Amino acid sequence: MTILDLVFNAYNIAGTGFSIAGGINLTIKKYYKTTAEELFKKSFDKVVKQCASDFADLTDPKTVKVDSHTFDNVIASLKNVDEVEFTQLHESEKIAKITTLFLDCIIVPNHQLPKMDFECRIRPIIERVIIDFYAQLPFKQEAFNQIVLEFIQDTTTARAYTNSMLLDFMREIEQVQLEVSERISQDIQIIKDDTEKIKEDNKEHKQTTGRDNLDTSDTLIDNPELEIRCCMGDFDSDLLLEIAKRVNWKLAEPYNSFVLALGRERMNLNLALDVSVDFLFKLWEASILFRQKEFLTLGLLTGLTDGRNAHTVLNRLEYLIQNKHKLFLSVENSILRQIRNFQQIYPLEDNFMFLAENDIRLKGTRVGIETILYEYIHNSKMPVVIADYYYTPTLEQIYATILYHLQNQEKVGTYLENYLAYCRKVREEQAKNPSPAVLRLRKLIAEKKANSDTSYAQIPKNGSASTTQSPSKNEQG
Repeated sequence: MTILDLVFNAYNIAGTGFSIAGGINLTIKKYYKTTAEELFKKSFDKVVKQCASDFADLTDPKTVKVDSHTFDNVIASLKNVDEVEFTQLHESEKIAKITTLFLDCIIVPNHQLPKMDFECRIRPIIERVIIDFYAQLPFKQEAFNQIVLEFIQDTTTARAYTNSMLLDFMREIEQVQLEVSERISQDIQIIKDDTEKIKEDNKEHKQTTGRDNLDTSDTLIDNPELEIRCCMGDFDSDLLLEIAKRVNWKLAEPYNSFVLALGRERMNLNLALDVSVDFLFKLWEASILFRQKEFLTLGLLTGLTDGRNAHTVLNRLEYLIQNKHKLFLSVENSILRQIRNFQQIYPLEDNFMFLAENDIRLKGTRVGIETILYEYIHNSKMPVVIADYYYTPTLEQIYATILYHLQNQEKVGTYLENYLAYCRKVREEQAKNPSPAVLRLRKLIAEKKANSDTSYAQIPKNGSASTTQSPSKNEQG
């Protein structure tokens, strides 16, 4: 990470699509015969001198200065700063991070402030340094713009040749796809004819059972062509998007089966990556809720990495996303953010404590995965709703639990069935042999109901009860 990356990311103005930092580096070297690091150091020295009087209550302002040796060591250590992790911080967290890095570069002799208080005094100075650095960059606006434009043009020229090669390659692929589609169309017609014959043979069965086994409402996909393509493993991003739409943009069947088909056992990695990239861009351009896009993306990444080296697959996916669709920067950033979110919860097993075969819990909580899965599968609650209800697990842990079930359906399905069977057994035993506390509670409820019935019986038919006692015979006269 360079000083330009660090400073530009402090206020989220790092370049996308082309490198603003690269253009600035060229500008500095060409017109000012200096480096970004030297320019930042000049701003640092200047601002510290201007702000020396702020420490008059601690020491002589004349003794406040910048330690050049420490400053150079901090600049050299920036290469070890994780840029991805830094960019994910909030703006205030980024400034705090930069303050921590350069804290020891400012010498304030004989001060006795605790580290936290000293950081609070230093932070406004660091912010002024960054602002001054920004102001020093484009001294000559025309020259600055010219250099950045040259940088963009050079980058565009290099990409134009690559795009030309890709277009030629895509034309060849389209020709092959056309030939394959013609053959598939012939097979589809044959199967359609066979399907019609089978439907006629099953009319009698429909009349006796009241249910047509070939009714399209019971099939995963109500289009014969799509069914055939699914069976052959020949599907593309449009088909996957249509399936996601038909399940109301939820992580449910048959979407789950299709994303798992992207895994190593079912599909070539290059083809799986192409389908995934196209699908992700179409998904994030769709007019649906952000949480739906996020959840479907995590499900797709789970299927894509199944049986493969997740680190390698996700790196290749990021590369394709960054180089394939240059016109959709906001969409690209949203997808890359979800890939990083998936990396934080992967491997999925690391999110759980495997206490026993029948006891798997979320780390740091007492909540079992069966609780989360029951709410999601049987009560149809969205992950964000589950996270709000069970405040101990995080939303990321909820996602990890559902994705772990997606990737291990047979194993986790058996685990959940055993849990439900155990719950049924416990309820049946409690019904047969209620505890003393339950018996007392039932007795209290019965007594309360009986008293309630008696009180209602004493109310006159006219609907009002008198609180005045009837007069005695003597009082009557």
